[in-house]
Amino acid sequence: MSQYKKPRWQDRTNNDRHYCPLCNAWMSSDRQSISLHENGKKHRENVEKDLKRRRDEKARKEKEEKELDSIFRKVNAVAAGVTVPSEAALHVQAGLHPQHHQQKQQTQSKPAKPKVSSFKEIKPATADTTEKSTVAAITTPDPSIGHYELEGITYLEGSTYASTVFEDNMPIQLWTGNPNASDDELRDLRNFNYWKTALLARVVRSQSSSNNHSGGIITCHISYLNNSTEDDVDEIVEKNVNPRRIRLVLGSDPSIPSTLEEARLALMGGEQTVMDAVNNTNDAPQIDENTGLSTWSTTTIRKISTQYYEQNQEKKRKEREEKETKERNEQKEREIRARRMEEAKYENAHDSALGAYDVWNRTDAGGSGSGAGSYKGVDITKDAKVEVAETAKSLAKGLGSVAFKKRKVGAKKGVRKTSADEIE
Repeated sequence: MSQYKKPRWQDRTNNDRHYCPLCNAWMSSDRQSISLHENGKKHRENVEKDLKRRRDEKARKEKEEKELDSIFRKVNAVAAGVTVPSEAALHVQAGLHPQHHQQKQQTQSKPAKPKVSSFKEIKPATADTTEKSTVAAITTPDPSIGHYELEGITYLEGSTYASTVFEDNMPIQLWTGNPNASDDELRDLRNFNYWKTALLARVVRSQSSSNNHSGGIITCHISYLNNSTEDDVDEIVEKNVNPRRIRLVLGSDPSIPSTLEEARLALMGGEQTVMDAVNNTNDAPQIDENTGLSTWSTTTIRKISTQYYEQNQEKKRKEREEKETKERNEQKEREIRARRMEEAKYENAHDSALGAYDVWNRTDAGGSGSGAGSYKGVDITKDAKVEVAETAKSLAKGLGSVAFKKRKVGAKKGVRKTSADEIE
């Protein structure tokens, strides 16, 4: 088996040229050329970009590992029969009204009925249920929270739908009043003027909140115009805005759910699995004595948002395809540049810094003939004692002062002649 032959730029025995993979550039292998290149602005910028890319790659891998660990914990908890509520579930449960809390206490006082809360424990229908559907069906949010209606317009609260519905370049409404205002003040119709139409420029998610059903901090970058007029072109950008100051108008944009059912399904990850209350008991199944088979029954009902879910899936698919196409084009450009550099290395070998080396000159710096070769020009590595007068004098030697040559004049050559003299 033949040994793999490294490219010439990777061969350490080749000391003719030095290759910088960050800048994709060739240079002389001497220390001075390498140091000059590494201290350059372009090389330092490329080093910073490479370090940033490695940090982002490391953070992305850590985030994926945390997501997998979170999914495995939830799947194991569901398999063990333990309910693991998400952060949205805890937030909703903490914001229940006293009436809901009293109903919950009354339900707990009755031993005959099961425990009732705003979140229903959902068990997987079969053993082949995927991880995504299992995690999405763990909790069911209360359909009466997270939205309110004013003058026939339904608004979705950002504190509830930030983790699942918020996307970049989404039209929103921003609260410009007191940041510490209560929920009643935010919903009050008299404070309608404090809400300003804006654009959700970017959604910033922490590593722990990359999964929609896990905890973490979500902040938003918002851009809006100070005055909603045609002449106003000054854009104001607010960074790290709390989602509590944001609300969505139901159905105002294709990226926003058009109905409350779609919004609730989007909050659950796009699908919902409902257990049949009649068959969700510990009683033994009824068996027909004639056939020996159990009776037919409906165990689970799976609800999936159609239009909004399909639009999001199509949008994500297009973004993924565009990203893959962009990566392929960048890879092709890198390969083309590398091939051109490899070709130029041999085509332009005579027109490089190595062309200054005279291999036929057998004289050393002292003028003797013992040298193996020398460089053309001035040796900048040595301190040359050259006076300023020698560097300032002309390179070409002139022929001295230049004067006009006088012509020899004979007898009567200087006498002025007239037309009469010529006639005579």
